[in-house]
Amino acid sequence: MHALTKVFVIIAAVLSIALSTLVIAYAVNTDKIVSDYHAQVQRAVTIEAQQVAQASVHGQERLRQQSVKEQLERDNASLREQIRSLEAERATLLTDKKTAEQERDSITAKISELGETVKTQANLITSYRDEVTQMRRSELTSRQRELEMDNLISDLQSQREVLEQNFRALQEQLAEAKRAATGIPSAGIVSGADQAFVYTGPRIQGRVEEVRQDPASGRTLVKINVGTNTRVQKNMKMFIARGEKFVANIVVSQPDLRWSVAEVTLLGKDATIQVGDLVLSSLD
Repeated sequence: MHALTKVFVIIAAVLSIALSTLVIAYAVNTDKIVSDYHAQVQRAVTIEAQQVAQASVHGQERLRQQSVKEQLERDNASLREQIRSLEAERATLLTDKKTAEQERDSITAKISELGETVKTQANLITSYRDEVTQMRRSELTSRQRELEMDNLISDLQSQREVLEQNFRALQEQLAEAKRAATGIPSAGIVSGADQAFVYTGPRIQGRVEEVRQDPASGRTLVKINVGTNTRVQKNMKMFIARGEKFVANIVVSQPDLRWSVAEVTLLGKDATIQVGDLVLSSLD
């Protein structure tokens, strides 16, 4: 091989190496440039977004400032209106003050006039007080006497109640003795002593005074105005009538001197017992 050719080959190899180095550097620089470009594009987009956001914030702040300004203007107008109202109220108060001062002067004059009247009234009150004191003493004495009379009346009423109870017991004993002497209790007994019986003596007649329901048994009870004084006895069977119509049968369960409680044992068809109905010992 010719020497010149070898030199050209060597130069070509060196140039190839240099070219490779340049290609590598270019590739590296190209990637860096592209990366920097994309970074700058992204930065531009970010800056633009920030500018848009800042513009929006500025717009909102401007609107807020405008709203605050309008509100302040309204508040200012309201305060001016309040000032005018307060000035009018102040004028009214000044007028009222003058009127009150005039009234005060008038009242002071009246007080001076009333001073003498009060002195006169004080003298009258003193005389009235003495008179009322005397009247209260008299009233207390009268009340004391009334209390003593009330106590005496209470004692007499208690004694009367005791005497009435004794008299009632004596009447019951007398009635029982009369029935035992005349033999009336045995005269109408149909069965045992605890069973209902029909009275066969002189006819007993009375009236219904009260009609009620027994809450325990649900039975109808009547109060009649005849009792042991008119020969009514426990378990005596009696009859209720209204005019010529029979109403119900009753049996005496609780006799007293002047009244009795009886239980309804048989109720007529479509009949109801009423206050004032006739009570009979027999329907004959």
